[in-house]
Amino acid sequence: MPEKKASHKKRDQELCSDERHLRLLNNIINSIIASDDYELMMKKLVRDLADLLEADDCYLARWQPSGRPVSLAAATQKFKPYSDEQAFSPQEEALVISALDKRKVLVLKQSDPLAANLEVICKHSEKCTLLVIPLIYSEMKIGTAILTYGQGKEIEKEDRLCAGQVGQQIALMLCDAQQDYELQKRLRETNTLANIARNLSETEHVGLRSVLQLIVASVKELIPKADQTVIHILDEDGEYLVPEAVSWLNGKIDNTVRMRLGEGIAGQVLSNGATIKVADVFTDERFLKTDMPPKFRSMIVAPVQSGSQKLGTISIWNNLPNAFTQDECDLLSALGIQAANACLLELTKTSQKETNALYRISQGLVAAIDPEQLMNDVVELLKENFGYYHVQIYVADPESGDFYVRAGSGEIGRKLVEMKHHLAVGEGFVGYTAETGMPFFTNTVEDSVSFVANPLLPETKSELAVPIKVGNRMLGLLDVQQKPPSVLTSRDMHLVSAVADQLAVALQKANLYADLQTALHQEQETRSQLIHSERLAVVGRLLASVSHELNNPLQAIQNALFLLKEEIGISEQGRQDLNIVLSETERMASLLERLRVAYRTVKVEDFQLIQFNDIIEDIAALVATHLRHNKIIFEFHPDPNLPRVFGLDEQLRQVMLNLFVNAVDAMSSGGRLRVFTDYDKKHKEVVITISDTGVGIEPAILPNVFEAFVTNKERGSGLGLTITYEIVAKHNGRIKAENNKGPGATFKVWLPAAQEPAV
Repeated sequence: MPEKKASHKKRDQELCSDERHLRLLNNIINSIIASDDYELMMKKLVRDLADLLEADDCYLARWQPSGRPVSLAAATQKFKPYSDEQAFSPQEEALVISALDKRKVLVLKQSDPLAANLEVICKHSEKCTLLVIPLIYSEMKIGTAILTYGQGKEIEKEDRLCAGQVGQQIALMLCDAQQDYELQKRLRETNTLANIARNLSETEHVGLRSVLQLIVASVKELIPKADQTVIHILDEDGEYLVPEAVSWLNGKIDNTVRMRLGEGIAGQVLSNGATIKVADVFTDERFLKTDMPPKFRSMIVAPVQSGSQKLGTISIWNNLPNAFTQDECDLLSALGIQAANACLLELTKTSQKETNALYRISQGLVAAIDPEQLMNDVVELLKENFGYYHVQIYVADPESGDFYVRAGSGEIGRKLVEMKHHLAVGEGFVGYTAETGMPFFTNTVEDSVSFVANPLLPETKSELAVPIKVGNRMLGLLDVQQKPPSVLTSRDMHLVSAVADQLAVALQKANLYADLQTALHQEQETRSQLIHSERLAVVGRLLASVSHELNNPLQAIQNALFLLKEEIGISEQGRQDLNIVLSETERMASLLERLRVAYRTVKVEDFQLIQFNDIIEDIAALVATHLRHNKIIFEFHPDPNLPRVFGLDEQLRQVMLNLFVNAVDAMSSGGRLRVFTDYDKKHKEVVITISDTGVGIEPAILPNVFEAFVTNKERGSGLGLTITYEIVAKHNGRIKAENNKGPGATFKVWLPAAQEPAV
């Protein structure tokens, strides 16, 4: 009876043990199936296995294909913490390989040669027992589960069989889970790379920095253990690696932190073109020589390059040793290729943009013949096509030698042109370039003593000044300014220098064209003046001849009239008529005399010192009645210190009389006649201004108003202003007619002032 009870008790214990075993195994299988995170699932699995097989500790060794070393995938780590992916020692690797090769569960004592000198697997005591379970599904080797037991633990045959069955079932589940994990991982990688590729096609809209920042953000999705990520790009000169995209929270990039090509791990990667993986900086000889301890334990640095073209590097860091796998190393290399594609695409688009802009500028320069329009087009094209903060062109002032703004971009540029903003030679970057004749640029203007800040351009951080010159002749300077975050590079200097060279040739061509046009215009004016002078000479000779021919019969008529006047018996009415005829003949004789005087040869020795204020007052008194009858108000504003002029009194009086009469004729309904005299000290000339409020001069005849027979009067002969022009010219003076902004016209006469002062 007692034996029967003992047998029942034993059987009940076995049933309970089997039930517990099945329940725990079922939980393990469900946990593997339900897990979304492969790494967390592995860490839970070692704890569950230790509980199921009543072990003190459990280690999962990952079998790596392609000759990679066996590594620790997960451990309960009760006694000593080890990082994931910890490489096994050669003794531990031999233990794993032996179990996988034999495809059976191994039970080893501490004294067994395979269990000696284990560096990673925790040793409990000198009599520690190891239970090594191969995890194999079909021909697929996954790894081994290594369970440790303390002193006195005996592994029975049934325990070994049970462990073998557990290993087979877990291997099956791990195989499915690993395949699913790899599938999800590849899917994430594919989607991420597709997203990066999609953004690459939109680089023109989103910008290179945005694409590189997207790649950095994608690293965290694909490589979760990447605590920090940074992409370095070579600068324009190919000497330094500059950070362009980072993963830290504030996203701020310090462009001043630069690594010289060949220095540091990143520099070595770019020099060699091969990815470098650092398992532990504390044991890596490249870091043992550094003075400053690194802020991370493990890292991967991959090149950003396309073929032989080296563009930069992409780096990831972690605070734990052995944090990254070889797969992650390959993945980072793939991301480096995508970053290189982004950089090359940006470089290609930038080069195309520069080529198109230079073509447009070149076409504009070839077609332009107006220097002002030419310079305005250049500054606007540069700003529009290359996003510069401000562009301006300085030219030299021939009088002061300073350089002033001749053309500027945008509203600020127009203001600078209006205020004629200038810099002296040697002042500012523009003055320095003018002095040296060499291009100059900087990205830290505030650090230079030559910098002259402009209140209208407060955001300027970078400035580039390039001379515009043909040979040794400087035509001006092209100045480009930039604001953060953009900076100027040597590429910008080459670009702006190319534009400056084209601009110099175009300006020279435009200036030559302008000079040619000026010369042509002067030649046409000279030709017109010669024709006009010849016409006046012909008219003068004709008038002199006619006046001479008319004078003789006119004198005969006058003599006859005087005789008739003495006759007795003439009625009173006849005598009055005779007086009128005599008066008219005298007026005709006076007119003929004036014509002869106007067109006779003038000799210098006939000139006298004349005070023009006196002439105007005499003429005003002469026509006072005429002015009053025509309801015209007369104003005279003389310069009391007006110097005298050399001239013929009669002829100068004729000039004033003609201009007064013309003004009165233009004001048929009354008006105001104003006369001013003044002295132009700069040109040493006496200036007489006659202004009326009449109908003005018809625009059609204004350019030719001094030519003979040109008039808008119904009864005018068109000779009064011609004679006036000729008299002024004989006195080495000038005369000009123009319409007022309001009603009426103004005539101005300039005569050389006599050298001796007026008394």
